[in-house]
Amino acid sequence: MRGERMRRHLAILALSVVSCLVIPAHAADLILSRTALVDPSGSLTISDVAGHVTAPAGPSLGVASTATAYWLCLRVRRPANGSKVVLFVRPPFLNDVRIYEAGPGSPLSWKTRVAGNHYPFGARDRASITLGFVVDLTSSEGTYYLRVKSRSPAAITVEALQPDQAERRDRDRDLLMMFFITAMLCLLLWAILSFLLNRRPVVGLFALHQAVYTFFGIATTGYLAPLVPARFPQIADWVNIILYCAINFTSILFCRALFKPYRPLPRMMRGLGLLLWTFPVLVAAIALGYDSPAVLANSAIIKITWFFFVIMAFSLRTESVPSRRLLQVFFVSILLNNVVFWVAGRSARIASVVSLPAIQLLIVDGLVIGGLFAMILHTRARQAMREAHRAAVDLILVQKRLELEQELKRQAELQAQTDFLTGLSNRRHFVEVAERELERAIRFKRPLTLLMIDIDNFKSINDTWGHAIGDVVLREAAHRMRDTLRNVDIFGRTGGEEFAAVLVEADGSDAVYIAQRLCSTVADAEISPPGAAPIQVTISVGLSSLKDREMPFSSLLDEADQAMYKAKLSGRNGLAVFE
Repeated sequence: MRGERMRRHLAILALSVVSCLVIPAHAADLILSRTALVDPSGSLTISDVAGHVTAPAGPSLGVASTATAYWLCLRVRRPANGSKVVLFVRPPFLNDVRIYEAGPGSPLSWKTRVAGNHYPFGARDRASITLGFVVDLTSSEGTYYLRVKSRSPAAITVEALQPDQAERRDRDRDLLMMFFITAMLCLLLWAILSFLLNRRPVVGLFALHQAVYTFFGIATTGYLAPLVPARFPQIADWVNIILYCAINFTSILFCRALFKPYRPLPRMMRGLGLLLWTFPVLVAAIALGYDSPAVLANSAIIKITWFFFVIMAFSLRTESVPSRRLLQVFFVSILLNNVVFWVAGRSARIASVVSLPAIQLLIVDGLVIGGLFAMILHTRARQAMREAHRAAVDLILVQKRLELEQELKRQAELQAQTDFLTGLSNRRHFVEVAERELERAIRFKRPLTLLMIDIDNFKSINDTWGHAIGDVVLREAAHRMRDTLRNVDIFGRTGGEEFAAVLVEADGSDAVYIAQRLCSTVADAEISPPGAAPIQVTISVGLSSLKDREMPFSSLLDEADQAMYKAKLSGRNGLAVFE
């Protein structure tokens, strides 16, 4: 089931990537020829270059240095309909793109215009994210010179398109960018919600990486330029460079947390730590004005980092979720994806096969890396949820077992304190409670009376009716006495047919009245055992009050016991007070 779900996720990711690789068909380019000249010092003028740009150039020209200027001479034919032609220049993050075209009259009179992310967005020929110029061909063909400078490495492509073709290109680009932003934001939103639910650091770091990559995509494709103030157009370039360096930094943070459960080798973790320190060094270099070296260094560090990730994936020492093998497949796949694009930038043969615009490279790379990482985290999250569910079930079972043990303990304690026949307190529990009440009465000088109660002639009941009937008599008499006593009083069976009661806050006439009620309640009731004739029983009660004395409970019990025997000698069914 898990393998099928993984295959489904991979199929969705592959379909998304393929949909990004589809390049819409457009009409043929209007450029008749391209020639190029490299100016390492960047000091040549249009007069120096005009007529000397002789090296043939392909559709793509590599730019790799800030100081170097790149000149392109384009011979453009006039379209069949109209005279307007758009020189469509990519990528959009180029710093300075300048067009030169011969002025009317003298060929040495050159008109010039500029574009690039070092200039305000509102000054462009076209209100478009893509750089370019609109030229007007008054003859069958025209010659134009482009001077390009950029401190970020790039592969420049220039096309001559009719205005409607350029508009379609812009719309296609906007659709691709909308797809990219939507896909990246979905992954980002999923990561943020997952982090808020389980607070796992690895998910939070993935969310951070997704946020940086998404904003880098917006900046590097030129969509940040319209938002930058016209007075500070270079802000877009600075943001782009810093985010480019931050991508590798956040990917290291995330992968370090991802690898941790697999117990990687300590030296590999130290290697990741060293790679992390490259980010503040690069930021410092950018702050000091070494933008181009920082970008070139970051490009090399990214390549080193991804090879390091693959080596690290094959050096993990323990299993986790997902498995080490699956993790290795993921990282090798991501590395191969990157290697294809890295090599394509340096090989004309491969570039002719992998001829993707920068925005499509960005989307494919983002979908592959973000999608595979999201699947890894999703697999781990599902495993964590299953483990949490099992832990919750185990906890419930432990709690129920604990509750059962506590209930059994409570029942055992209750049984140890309760007389099994009458349900009253047994002698030990009665004495414990009565002693505490006696201590309280002595400490606070409160009244207290102890009653000793014995069922009269109980032996003859047992001898006549049997012990089963005797048990019924004991139980019924105990219940009637318990119902007669107050709720605050302490009542228990002390042995055989003997009972005892502590009358709390009562002595003198109050205690005598309660004792008399006990006698009359039992005497007036007929006990009807099943299968036997009604039996009438009586009780003898001995009464002893504390009377502000300090004495142990045993002494008070002895006094009440003597009074009870006195009541029996006096004819039973009555009470006697210890004097």
